[in-house]
Amino acid sequence: MKNQLQLLGLLSSVSIVMIIGRVVAVENLGGVFLIWNLFLAWIPLGLAYLVEDMWCQRFIRRWGVMAGVSIWLLFFPNAPYLITDLMHLKAAPDHLIWYDALMNFSFALVGLLTGLYSLLKVHRLVEQIWNGSLAWIVVIGSLVLSSYGVYLGRFGRWNSWDIVTNPFSLVRYSVSNLHDPLAIKLTIVFSFAMLVIYGAFWLFTSKSLR
Repeated sequence: MKNQLQLLGLLSSVSIVMIIGRVVAVENLGGVFLIWNLFLAWIPLGLAYLVEDMWCQRFIRRWGVMAGVSIWLLFFPNAPYLITDLMHLKAAPDHLIWYDALMNFSFALVGLLTGLYSLLKVHRLVEQIWNGSLAWIVVIGSLVLSSYGVYLGRFGRWNSWDIVTNPFSLVRYSVSNLHDPLAIKLTIVFSFAMLVIYGAFWLFTSKSLR
């Protein structure tokens, strides 16, 4: 587990250095928002570790784990959300397109990996406490809900903390957009893609992380 965190830390550092290099080279702050998005992408992984540790230390029981996983789910969309930041490449100047492509891809990769790793920890925790079938239900449900969360963040410009600061407006917006063709298409496609990727990730890490 320590090696995985070190790798994610290294990839995050490389991404941040690339942003700094771009800022210095072109003398503007374009792309700096990616650092904030990267920070948000690390939150679900930190929460997954926290819930697991509190369970192992017997600070919380099953209901506490359920509450912790619910809070984790609120922040989980922030990790795959970084993938959608690739859309900003269309605004990149021609002479920076390759650099910006590598930079944005590095952030998207870190977001994807931190998200997959946090989901894996939640998956194994639920499997340990309850059973494998429920664990996969949680995985699939989390991917579907987070895919819709990505839509809300990208097109509705909502944030995870709006569930606390502006819950009624968020709920109204979410319900009213359930029939939006774009929301349906993005949720289905993103959920399917993430499920396939997570399945491969789960198979690949099933032995090395135990």
